[in-house]
Amino acid sequence: MKQINYFGKTIFSRSNIMVGIISLVLGLWFWYMIWASSLSHRIVLMKFVPEWMVYITTGAVVGIICAGRAAYWRPVGKTPKYVFEMFFGGFCLGFVCVLNIFDVQVYIFSNKIINYESEYEVVFPGPAVGKFSHCEAGLWIKDLHTNRWMQLCTTKKDLYLNRKSGMNRVWVTARVNNLGSYISDYKFIYH
Repeated sequence: MKQINYFGKTIFSRSNIMVGIISLVLGLWFWYMIWASSLSHRIVLMKFVPEWMVYITTGAVVGIICAGRAAYWRPVGKTPKYVFEMFFGGFCLGFVCVLNIFDVQVYIFSNKIINYESEYEVVFPGPAVGKFSHCEAGLWIKDLHTNRWMQLCTTKKDLYLNRKSGMNRVWVTARVNNLGSYISDYKFIYH
């Protein structure tokens, strides 16, 4: 391949390739985090799933690895504060990397689709979206597979268009596996 030379530098230099690869990896990682976070709004996990214990344990293990590396190979003059900072940075990295991992497993490895009739409740305002806002309305649905309640985000307009007087149940379509359920669709029905 012929290399193009602009102002004495080649386009395909080693540093440009490394910057491109690192940018690609970080971009894919951010995309994954946003996608996994959006999945969690429609997934309900079983009660036995040790979600927070796995997150904290993974963060602690990565933090200990980073702190051990800093303590063993630290340059002369670095303090124990530096080792603690490395532990905290590793903890945060490990924690964030496994965040929503169970939601992704439920979504990707769903082995069957079930339909069921469920009771529901509408509340105003709905669940929190971000730090400072809420959905216009919330729809609480009892998931038959996990036997837990889940709140979905909806709007007053959708409720007005899809729910008529006397519709006191919902017909839910869920993708399930042994970790939980992904609510893929619901319709208001008469009981």
